[in-house]
Order: sequence, then structure tokens, then C-alpha cells
Amino acid sequence: MAAFHMVPADAQEQDSDAAAGNGGLADIIVTAQRREENLQKAAIPVSAVTGNTLTEQSVTQATDLTRLVPALQVAPAAALTQIYLRGVGTFGSNAFAEQGVAFNLDGVYLSRPAAPAALFYDLERMEVLKGPQGTLYGRNATGGAVNLVTAKPKLGEASGFLTAEYGNYDALKGSAALNVPLGDRAAFRVSGQYAKRDGFYNDGYDDEDTQAVRGQLRFDTGGGFNATIMADYGHVGGMGSGGTIMPLLAGKKRLGPSDPRVIAEYLSRAPTPPVPQIIARDDGYQDNDYYGAMATVNADLGFAQLTVIPAWRHTKLDFVSYASSFLIDVTEKSDQMSLEGRLANQSDRLKWVLGGYYFVEDVTAAQFYNQQSNGTRINSQLNTRSFAVFGEATFSLTDTFRVTGGLRYTKDNKQQLTEAHTYPFVGFVPPPAPPLTPIILDLQTDATSDVDFDKVTWKAGVEYDMGPRSLLYATVSTGFKSGILYSALGENYSKPERLTAYTIGTKNRFFDNTLQLNVEAFYWDYKDQQVSHLAPVLVAPGIYGPVFKTENAGSATIYGAEAELLWQPTPDDLLSINLQYLHSKYDEMDYQAYSVSGAAPVVGCAITPTSLVGASPTAAIFDVDCSGRPLTNAPRWVLNAGYQHSFDLGGAGKLTAGVDTRVESSRYLSIDFMPEVKQGSYMMSNARITYETASGQFALTGFVNNLEDELVFSNGLQSPAKAGVFYNQLRPPRTYGIRGTVRF
Repeated sequence: MAAFHMVPADAQEQDSDAAAGNGGLADIIVTAQRREENLQKAAIPVSAVTGNTLTEQSVTQATDLTRLVPALQVAPAAALTQIYLRGVGTFGSNAFAEQGVAFNLDGVYLSRPAAPAALFYDLERMEVLKGPQGTLYGRNATGGAVNLVTAKPKLGEASGFLTAEYGNYDALKGSAALNVPLGDRAAFRVSGQYAKRDGFYNDGYDDEDTQAVRGQLRFDTGGGFNATIMADYGHVGGMGSGGTIMPLLAGKKRLGPSDPRVIAEYLSRAPTPPVPQIIARDDGYQDNDYYGAMATVNADLGFAQLTVIPAWRHTKLDFVSYASSFLIDVTEKSDQMSLEGRLANQSDRLKWVLGGYYFVEDVTAAQFYNQQSNGTRINSQLNTRSFAVFGEATFSLTDTFRVTGGLRYTKDNKQQLTEAHTYPFVGFVPPPAPPLTPIILDLQTDATSDVDFDKVTWKAGVEYDMGPRSLLYATVSTGFKSGILYSALGENYSKPERLTAYTIGTKNRFFDNTLQLNVEAFYWDYKDQQVSHLAPVLVAPGIYGPVFKTENAGSATIYGAEAELLWQPTPDDLLSINLQYLHSKYDEMDYQAYSVSGAAPVVGCAITPTSLVGASPTAAIFDVDCSGRPLTNAPRWVLNAGYQHSFDLGGAGKLTAGVDTRVESSRYLSIDFMPEVKQGSYMMSNARITYETASGQFALTGFVNNLEDELVFSNGLQSPAKAGVFYNQLRPPRTYGIRGTVRF
């Protein structure tokens, strides 16, 4: 589905009617299929959001993206990010995790769940591709891909902009870019971002503190060779994300984890003192750094266009969080290097791409999860090597009918060398009289892995031009995500997950290019889904301890439809409606739950005790069957709608007023399937009014986001130490402010 927002001139091209001065909807040029093409001509399910829209919506971090695309759900997890697309994603939030939805920056896959940070500035657009994309992309994923495309240096042009924003919660945000020509054949562009605001929780958590800078050098010989070299740096600080105990205390007040009322409520839940208790404090922080360097080199070889993309990224995490009711203390360093090469060409009858991809990542991580009555310390050295070859071709059988086929082979090798410690509370030092001294055992596990995963995936499709502005297409594509490691004796990795996606869609423009109607129907067959949760793993011979594990829990069926309507009745009006219906169901969903206290897990599923032995005398392990339940983060209905009108003020400029809203039906946040982790139906709206001078050099905007001040959950987790105690994270409350932009 195409974006429903108007786009700036440098990110669009008008069709023939619009170019002739008759107005009409703008075309967005995308590179989702590794070639520049009109979004309305791309025979794939893809949404695009322009850089202008990201600025208008105050998007400065990945978690802001949820309100822009109906298929997308993005949630914080301590200092990490969880991305779901139509219910497919990864709940994992540790060094072992790998996203089910690939995140790419200018074509470079970012491996870490923390990586989509300090990137949302000076962008040309964002593309959201739904379903497997492996026959065109270096790194495969089951759910789809989110592509960020940065604004590139412009040859022969001295230009730039400065945007500053101030709002409630003492929010101060700014971004800027400067484009400098270096003769006729080269240009340099430098851009940066600053974003800082107070926390949304009353103890200071859920704040923002980001600084970032990006430099790009582009040169073009004019003889079929061009290259762009980019380096970027970002820092994310502050206290980090927060969470609060359920049910929420004091109505809609956002009481953070260290608020005395939240702590008192937590301590009142069983098991109570003298069993050791964790006390959340207000000393949480994040001090995370992100570095990157890459190049995109294009050369015309005559028979094909060669593209080579070498890239390196370094991620350094250092954070402490209490958002999930307990202490999470993590330091992690990751280095990834990738090299992608592609040959591509297109003629009147044939378009083809052939590529190869090599990826290597080394991670060193120290992770400590402490609930006092139970704890886990995991020190790991992790290594991933991936190699893939892929290709896709589209052949025109007639002037209006085309067929597409694609193949991919992937081979991944994953290794770990992990020292893990499980710290169960097993009682008190005798005599059992005050002061009580708890006994905490130390069970050490040395885990090693060296495992290969390989798979052939494919795509097939047809497309038919029903008219000059009407396209009908159908595709079948397969994808897989390799197994995920975890710390345990014996078997310590999951199997790959697989997805087959069937899609039929149509894209249309009517009434002199003023009305756009796109419709897509989809059916996804999801096998061996990887589910991350606190689970029992073998920590000593015959003894099981709790570890955040990724296991294959079963299979699911996902189907639905998405429809988008864009209507521009006059050059000054734009109406947009984007509606998604999503049905999801676990055909099979079985996993094991670890209970530190021995109490049965509080879940909305069938529970059966097992005879497995836990790490403490009170611990117990249960089989859980959630078959028939919906997927998490998969609301049945999502509606995005917007309207904007421009008032022409003649030589004084123009005034543009806009409003948009998102309506969601209910969804579950986690596989506990309890009311505490269920977000009910809600409506969240935004409004803005912008004055722009006739030259377009200056603009001033007043905005309000979340007009209703709706309280919406973004994530939820059950306490590992206290069955039935849930901590949820929240999306932003009502925010408002002013934004000024100067262009030159």
C-alpha cells in the first residue's frame, strides 16, 4: 500500500497529467525491488512514508513508527526495539535475539535489536515491505523489512535546512542538514539530530536523550560510475524506558517502577518478604553508542549495472533497566561487517537482479537479570557467519502481462561460548530467626554451540496492466529465519522458522489521477514460529533453571486484507483512509513455563504440571498449550485516516491544517494471554497547522499528538519471580509543541 501523505518535490515525480499542470496525486519513487520505480507500478505489498511525513509526525525513534503504518507494531524492550508486522516479529530482547522483521539502512541490514536508534533524521523516505523479501535482499527475514532511505548529497547544489521543535515535557528537538557541491561531479552532505525531553513516567523513566550525526560524500564521473560513502554516529542516553505494575494505580497517572506506590504494590504480591525482593530504583540509565560506515558503488558494465555495498557497524550498549519489574544490567559490544554485490539490468521485456551476500557478526555480552529470589548472569561470545546468493527476474510475455520468478540460497553458521550462572533462592541459613540470611545457590553452565542452518527459498508472481493506471498482481514467496541460540547444556538452539506468503493485490488511479484505490489480500502460513520467553533449560545434569529462551512453539495461520484510499478532490485537499483486517490464529502453540515460586503460571491457556526438577526446592515447571489463541501484537482491525487542507494566502504564503487518527481493535502484548497484557480498542489522533512562506524557505507548525491523551500499552511482561504480576510499558501521552523550519 502506498503512503497517504503528500511528499516534497525532491522525493516525488508527477505523472503526465500532474506534470501538465492538471494537478493530481504525487507519485512516490521507491527502490523496494532494487530499482527505481513508481510505487503504484511496484507489484509487491509495500507502504512508503516520506521524510516530510516523518518530520510532521515528530518521529525521532523507532517506537514512533507504529502510528504511521497499519501493519506495523513497534515496542520498546529496555534499551532494545521489538518490531512486529502483521503479528510476525520477535519478543526476544537480549544478545541472542534476531529480528523477524529485517531493518535496513540504505540497503544495509542492521542486526542488533538495539540498532534502529539515532537514525530518524534527514530521511528521504521509509519503506515497509510485507512478507519475505529474500530473493532481492542480502539478509532474509520471515515477516518483511523496514527500509530507511537517507537523503543523499545533491550534485551542483548548495542547500540545507534547520528544524527546531519545542514541546511539553521540556522536549527540545532539532535536526539540520547542509549540502555542499564539490565541483560539478561531487557533493558532500552532513546532517545531525538532537532530541531531549523529560520522562513520561513520574520517576523520570521513558525519557529521550539522543544525539546523532551523519556525513555522506557522493561523486559521479558521468561515465556510468558513481559512489556514495557514508559514516554516521549516534548516542542514546537518559534513564531509558519505564514500566508500571498492573492494574495501573491512581488511574491514568504514569507511575514509574521506582514510585513508592508501585513498589508497595509489588511487595504485597506473593511471595512476600522475608523471601528476598527486588526494589526498583531511579538509577536506571542507558549509555549506548552506534557507529557505522558504508559505501554504495555503482558501475555500468554495459550488459548490466554492478552495485557493491561494503558496510561496517559497531554497537556498544551499556544500560540498566527496571521496566519489567526486575533489574536488567547489560553491557554488549557488537561488530558486524557485510558485503553485498548485485548485477542488474532491464530492457523492454526483461528485468533481472543477481546478487551475493556475506555477513559476519561478533558479539560480546554480559547480561545480568536479577529478581533477588532468582537471578541469571550470562557472559557470552557469539558469532554469526552468513552467506547467500539470490536472484529474481521479471519477463514481459506481452505488453501488459509479466511473470516473475526468484530463488535464494542461504547458509548461516552460529557459534557461542557462554558462561551462565543461575542464582536460585533455596531457603535461609539456620536457625530461622531474624535477622534472616538467604541462601542463594550458584549453578554454573558452560554452553557451547557450533551449528549450521541452510535453506532454499523462492518467489513466483504474475502482474497484469488492466489499464494505464491499473495494476493487478499476485505473488507467492517463502522465507525463513535461522535458529536462535540460548544458554543451556545439550541442545541450546531453536530450529529455523518458515513462512509462506500468498498475496493478490491491485493498484489503481482514477478520475484524472485524483483518486487512488489500492487493495491487497494476503494469506500467510507460518511454521515453527520462534517464541521468546522465560523457559526451563538444562543448567546442570537433571536440573532445569530459568533462561530467556527462544523455542519453536508451533504454527499459525494469518490472513486478511488491506485497503487504501487517497482522494484529492481539489489541489488543496487530501483525504486518506488505510484499513487493515487481520485474522491470526495459532494452529499449534506449545511451550514450557518455569515458576520460581512453584505456583502455576498465570496464563490464559491450558496448563499441565511436569516432573522436571527446578533449580530450587519451590520451583516447578509446566507445559502450556495456547493453541487457538491469536498471535501477539496482531489487532483484528486497524484504521489510519487523515485529512488536510491548504489555504492559499497569495504572496503571503499558505496555511495547511491537517488531522489524522489511528483506530485499533484489541490485541495481546505477550503469550501470557491475560487481561493485564491485553490492550483494548482505542483511538489516537493528531492535529497540526503549518504556515509556510510563498518561497517555501520558512515554515512554522503547531501540533498536538495523542489528542485524546489515550493510555495505550506498547509491551507487557509477567514477573519471573511473582506469578500473576505484570508490568506494562506505555506509548506516549498527549504531547504538543511548535516546530520551525528554515530551508536555504
